[in-house]
Amino acid sequence: MANAIAKNGTHERQERYASAIVKLMRPSLKIRNTFARDYEGNPVAGAVKVPVRNTDVSISDYDVKSGVALSQSATTYLNVPVDNHKAINELIDGYEAQAVPDNLVAQRLESGAYTIAKTLEADAIAQLLTGTASTQADCTADNVYSNIVKDIAILAKKGIPKERMYVAIDYATETLLLTDEKYSNTASQIGAELAREGVVGRINGVNVIVEDLGKDSSEKPIEYFIYGVDWCQAIDEWQIAPAINDLKDGAHIGASALQGRMVYADKVTNTEAVIVKKKTA
Repeated sequence: MANAIAKNGTHERQERYASAIVKLMRPSLKIRNTFARDYEGNPVAGAVKVPVRNTDVSISDYDVKSGVALSQSATTYLNVPVDNHKAINELIDGYEAQAVPDNLVAQRLESGAYTIAKTLEADAIAQLLTGTASTQADCTADNVYSNIVKDIAILAKKGIPKERMYVAIDYATETLLLTDEKYSNTASQIGAELAREGVVGRINGVNVIVEDLGKDSSEKPIEYFIYGVDWCQAIDEWQIAPAINDLKDGAHIGASALQGRMVYADKVTNTEAVIVKKKTA
């Protein structure tokens, strides 16, 4: 009976922490959370088909007598393999799962959730790096706002609605933008719901999020991305949230492990829908 109570207590405790993990991960997935989930098929099969919208549907004059010629669909389907497999399997020696102290459970679960979130976010950023290079000059306090406005206009002319775009800026770029009065004044216009999703301002009607964008493979810092979300796909096959489980492998005695696993994929389906601004100097 006592053992059953202990196990039930462990289950309730981990459920409580699992809820906290979800709250912890969401703010860490600022960019990936904006990606679309628009695909055909079941990710469990190992691949999905993602619609690639290169142009809008064409329209022609209609002739009452002869009708109108057929046009080809502007949407094709890209086969995307779901092949990112990541796992956590960290030994906690000397404790069975129900005996792990609360403070250690909280610390390791929090660390596991943070690691998963940062991995997912980094992979989303890596996909954005496949986009089209910006031709704007390196950002300064004097030109950063106009640089972003010009690149937004490039995507808008391609038919991408501003409400379906995001601007992701690096913290260094945010520092420059905060000296611009036009940008600073937009922070007060962001509602509570958008703020919870990581939106910190707007530029020319496009929501702005801030993230550590890092560098590309040649060590050039990323200043900002501008992207249309319909061409940036996040595909989640399945995930086992981090939890502390008893080890019953026949080798470890009186031990447990922090375990979790995820299978997923991210894909930019049209590089013309993403603009990448790297520092060139």
